[in-house]
Amino acid sequence: MDIISNILELFGAAYLGDFSKYMFQSGAYSSVFYVMLFLPLIVSFVYYIVLDHILLANLRKWMLIGVVTGAVATVTGIIIAHQNIQGYTFSQNILEAGVGSADFISFGFIVFVYCALLYFVFSLILKSFSSRCRNIPF
Repeated sequence: MDIISNILELFGAAYLGDFSKYMFQSGAYSSVFYVMLFLPLIVSFVYYIVLDHILLANLRKWMLIGVVTGAVATVTGIIIAHQNIQGYTFSQNILEAGVGSADFISFGFIVFVYCALLYFVFSLILKSFSSRCRNIPF
């Protein structure tokens, strides 16, 4: 196992059996990881550097943007996981994959939490470059 799969499986605490095995063998962990890493970075950059508007200097709007970012990353991660697992099982002629919707929901929750944490960290880093949104999140 590589470091990206260990991070997304919470270092073995969230190993999901066949789901994790097929995700690793299809190489989907890296795609989801890059989406999960770069989406909050881009959104934070746009929020603090590009827009930097007084109307956005509100904790509720910052949280709403963070939740929407996490939701987009989660849906994107689930779509990537579903397509890669489906493609891998089809190419290997596996008729019964043993992957249920609960596995995708659990994986999506992990992606959402990581994305929210990354959004918070990137916000703490980039808020010092902002003039109007300097006090958001704190």
